[in-house]
Amino acid sequence: MNKLICSICGMTIDDKNYFFNKEAFFRKNTSRNIMFCPFCGAPAKYLVEDEHKIKTSRYNLDEGYLKIIGNAFKLEVFNGDFYKEASKLAEGPEIKDMFKALSRIEYMHASVHKKIGGFTSEPNLKKLDYSKYAGNDKLLEMACKREKHAVEYYEKYANRMEDNKIRDVFNVLAYVEKIHIQLTR
Repeated sequence: MNKLICSICGMTIDDKNYFFNKEAFFRKNTSRNIMFCPFCGAPAKYLVEDEHKIKTSRYNLDEGYLKIIGNAFKLEVFNGDFYKEASKLAEGPEIKDMFKALSRIEYMHASVHKKIGGFTSEPNLKKLDYSKYAGNDKLLEMACKREKHAVEYYEKYANRMEDNKIRDVFNVLAYVEKIHIQLTR
């Protein structure tokens, strides 16, 4: 298998990790057929063999754009925290593993926003008690609502982004969150 680099999250995909987070996807990567980044979920067209093909920019974002990116950063950390807790509350290894994988993916999305925004620390979010959502049905319902909110956010702001790379990131993450909606239904 050739090494691939994701142009969205920057992670390297190889024969040791192409299957990572497989519980968060309907289709599965194989060593001969990498369909998406196992770390952020970006489709194969965003995976390149030559890291020099990845266009890197220094983002010169005004306050308005920084606020949008900052809110996306918070949204993904918040959802990552939810999935982390949901994995502890869920019943059965299959659902627990899916929530763990979703947590890692949401945190990767947060990492992408952190890089774009040039943020140096994690957002200080209030820790919530999710025990009232105990039971797979309630947890899946909450997960689906969160994913729908993320899609709405990305779709609302994608076309407002002047930078093509940031617009691509928002569109790709909206696509990935739509997969998560299907997964959590």
